[in-house]
Amino acid sequence: MSMYRIENQGFDYQELDLEIDDIIDQFPDYMSTLYIHDFSKNNLALTPYWKPVATGFSEINGNENLLPDITYWIGGTLVLSPVAYRYLGELIRPHGEFLPVHIDGQTYYIFNCLETINSLTGVTPLSKPIVKNQNEISENLYCNAHFKSAIEEFDLKGISFCH
Repeated sequence: MSMYRIENQGFDYQELDLEIDDIIDQFPDYMSTLYIHDFSKNNLALTPYWKPVATGFSEINGNENLLPDITYWIGGTLVLSPVAYRYLGELIRPHGEFLPVHIDGQTYYIFNCLETINSLTGVTPLSKPIVKNQNEISENLYCNAHFKSAIEEFDLKGISFCH
């Protein structure tokens, strides 16, 4: 299967209005602030510490401000609307964790990808639907053609794919 880098679909979609500093108090005192901020790079599972939070989406001045079905949050994470969660949940559940956030009376989910690869150089076609490359500073998410097809088939908006 082919491999694609997942990207936000331009600037027409709103962004999740939640920063790691907004939830830092949920973590134990023995974890450093730097370690928590680098949770994706450290491949830290957040479920043991996560308490659902209420938040919203931020409008971006001068843009359409559409609500995304699926979009990036921080590092190797995606935000899924209730519809995107219903369509993609079972496909990607084995490769990470879902963290609930409440937005306008609905439960959205942050998907924290915990499936990693160490390099993209010379990697055979991706067999897992979604992974992150821990050798990259930006911690991009990558997917296979099956994941990309699901996004397209269900007409989910907010992300695009780079080959």
